[in-house]
Amino acid sequence: MNVHYPLKRIAAILLLVLLSSCARPVLVSKPEDALERISWWRAAAPNDDRGFRDMSGAARQSLEYYRKLPPDTVLPFGSDHVTALDMTLTIQNFLLIIENGSLSEAEKARQIKKNFILYRSVGSNGRGRVLFTGYYEPHLSCRLAADDVFRYPLYRRPDDIIEVDLTQFGNGFPKNKLLGRLEGKKVIPYFSREEIDRKNALAKKDLEILWCNDLVDIYFLQVQGSGKVDLGDGMVLSILYDGGNGRPFKGVGSYLINSGIIPREAMSMQMIRQYLRDNPEQIRDILTQDPSYIFFKTGSGPSVGNIGVPLTPFRSIATDSKLFPKGALALIATEKPVIENNIIRGWVPFTRFVVNQDTGGAIRGPGRVDLFWGQGPEAELGAGYMQQEGELYFLMRKKQE
Repeated sequence: MNVHYPLKRIAAILLLVLLSSCARPVLVSKPEDALERISWWRAAAPNDDRGFRDMSGAARQSLEYYRKLPPDTVLPFGSDHVTALDMTLTIQNFLLIIENGSLSEAEKARQIKKNFILYRSVGSNGRGRVLFTGYYEPHLSCRLAADDVFRYPLYRRPDDIIEVDLTQFGNGFPKNKLLGRLEGKKVIPYFSREEIDRKNALAKKDLEILWCNDLVDIYFLQVQGSGKVDLGDGMVLSILYDGGNGRPFKGVGSYLINSGIIPREAMSMQMIRQYLRDNPEQIRDILTQDPSYIFFKTGSGPSVGNIGVPLTPFRSIATDSKLFPKGALALIATEKPVIENNIIRGWVPFTRFVVNQDTGGAIRGPGRVDLFWGQGPEAELGAGYMQQEGELYFLMRKKQE
């Protein structure tokens, strides 16, 4: 990932599409405005649709993150301020409950309500409405050397990208940093997708790490933020996020809708792929509508999020890291697809405990959550179609009086 800034995602493609059909969003730029204390009786029930399966492992990944911080590190948690030690103890107390084999699931839910304080995201409307989308780990076919089939490059991060830390110039900037390049003595925006893909701005600079057979696959890899590549000789590599060009993400889904190409109600990752497959002559024109560009590095480990720990399918979420506490324990309430024979038959409500371990370039504001689905056909299907409303809660331990 995500985008790690981390893993990035198919959900991001749908962001502008979905928001355009909603009421004007609430503008929230500070953590203290993103969460509100709420009583359990006003919230979703603390049930887990997966019977807490894999939740312990996901939570322990966050523990590893907190243990690397000084215990007295102060972290924003809504309008409150907590320490890294508070976050550690919160997860440890949660684990004591869910790992207690003598408790039924109903008893675990009662213990959680008794021992934890609840905070709700104010959402996009100020009343808790959150859009849930999904992301997954795609698989690509690539080679170490280019040929007539494998002719589209995956680039590593160029050495000439410079980062400007705007916090050193005061607080009057909408961003904390800018990415760009030097032209003489001026800092200008880094090359856009059009300049890289159509004008070969990075060619012959020894930046290619792999060559792939499908430009569309590369684009969706960039949206997801990481993935796996098959080299054709039995070897599979991990491809990990290694920064971007600093340009704003603009999903091609909204472009296709606004152009009247795909109806809003039919939009999904699968529909985008199908249209591009049927109209290959339009691929470059459509993809270059998104000026953002992601660079990669090879590895052998799992996908990691913005806190540097492996992501857990169905348990890791991505949110706006400027608003919500990294690594924190959360509860989501939304809808999931009923999948049979690789077909979505319908959607059903669910609640699930998750951990906030990732972020993304298009995951902005208190009304956005991206759920990590893992890898495989079902993950691609579920992540590609997920665009459901719901609510997002964060948990903090009750301190002993």
